[in-house]
Amino acid sequence: MHKRITVNFKGRVQGVGFRWRVMQVAKLFPCTGYVKNLMDGSVELVIEGAGNEANRMVDAVNLEMRDYWNEQTTDERLGDAHFSRFEIRY
Repeated sequence: MHKRITVNFKGRVQGVGFRWRVMQVAKLFPCTGYVKNLMDGSVELVIEGAGNEANRMVDAVNLEMRDYWNEQTTDERLGDAHFSRFEIRY
């Protein structure tokens, strides 16, 4: 089962190294996707992974970045893989 999780983080999430720190967390998981700053000041995280790996990565990002976000929305779906690696998008 392949899963895609999209998380939108709001709070003090831009200009604090959020994307770079998420990239460091991503290196610990066999997941693909991206992290990106959005024009509204939030950060979008898209993770794809097999089984429970995507959920484990979301949990790790939440723990690592808990002091920076104060609101998040999450969308989780099953489906095919769309990415070949994890990256920071600009």
